[in-house]
Amino acid sequence: MQLPIRTFLFSAFFIGLCFQAYGQKFILLQKGNNQKTRLKYEIGESFTYQTKNNAYYITDVIKDIEKDIIILSENILRPEDITSVYIHDKDPRNHTLRNLSKLSYGGGALWLTTNLVNNLYQEKNWKVDESALIGTGVLLGTGFALSKVRYKHFKQQGRKKIKLIILYDDAS
Repeated sequence: MQLPIRTFLFSAFFIGLCFQAYGQKFILLQKGNNQKTRLKYEIGESFTYQTKNNAYYITDVIKDIEKDIIILSENILRPEDITSVYIHDKDPRNHTLRNLSKLSYGGGALWLTTNLVNNLYQEKNWKVDESALIGTGVLLGTGFALSKVRYKHFKQQGRKKIKLIILYDDAS
């Protein structure tokens, strides 16, 4: 009974790979040739953008990507018309900054709590040392500063470009 299950799983995996490799279409946000800052939006993802005609951001779902246009569920865009893309939730560097800010908040809270418990145990009072208050304030301030430094917008200017990438198999 194991052989048919393995055969079915292998077949499903192989067919899935074939359909995945057949063609890919995505929007690439990149600064120059730097691959570290590259962001990729694929069909079906939510896309929040600002155009030259609008002073506000619009969120839409990518339905298709053609050679020179982006087809959204309620709009059709050319990459040249987009001035800015909201990337706060998409950029992986923001996850690192969020984790660092949480680590700093946690360190400050732990330092304050440890000092308070030590003084309560040793001296039987609720007094906190001045050095612990300064250190806690520095850690909490660092966490707050790191939480505000996150990348929010990708503005198309200078070397920052929005590219439409369409990869097809040779059989197409």
